[in-house]
Amino acid sequence: MIMKNTTRLTVLTLAVFLLSACSGVMDSKRDARQTYLLTPAISAGDAGAVANAPSLSLEVSVVPGLDTDRIMALSPDARLNPYANARWPDHLPEVISSLMKRSLADSGRFSSVENTSRASGDGWMLTLEVQQFYGIQNSSGETSSVRVALAGAIECNGNTAPIRLSDSNSVSQERLSAVVAAHQKGLNDVTSQLLQQIDSACQ
Repeated sequence: MIMKNTTRLTVLTLAVFLLSACSGVMDSKRDARQTYLLTPAISAGDAGAVANAPSLSLEVSVVPGLDTDRIMALSPDARLNPYANARWPDHLPEVISSLMKRSLADSGRFSSVENTSRASGDGWMLTLEVQQFYGIQNSSGETSSVRVALAGAIECNGNTAPIRLSDSNSVSQERLSAVVAAHQKGLNDVTSQLLQQIDSACQ
């Protein structure tokens, strides 16, 4: 009887272990305790200080489903799934607003950059909507890439021009550190695109 009970306990323990191993980075039943930090784009611009630079008002929103502090992945059947035990420092609109504000301020193109929904005086107005900011899962449930996409408009010098930003980066390992690194690279790349599009639209 003792041997049978020991065998059952061993089988049960092994089953629990296998279920835990198979759940991988997408097991999201527990509260997220690990916080991952993104940083403003390095060398966001090389324009240097601009004489009589305009002020810039920045407003950032996200599409439904992305207003969360969880790091998300999109499955082949269009489900948004949170990564296990992983979160951003704040909800995504606040995270992207802070990062973009600091990158734009450091570019040297503006006298000031503020998060507000209305431009002041002759200042410029930039509105951005985060449309994609998640991992892409393949049919096996593994993250194959990370997509970052934003759209909006820049109002400057009495004109309004559309802004379209997108980037995709492959993920080489099924590890959260690799997923976050791909988000960081995507953010850096779309920030560079943003500065180029602002320069082109507001010459």
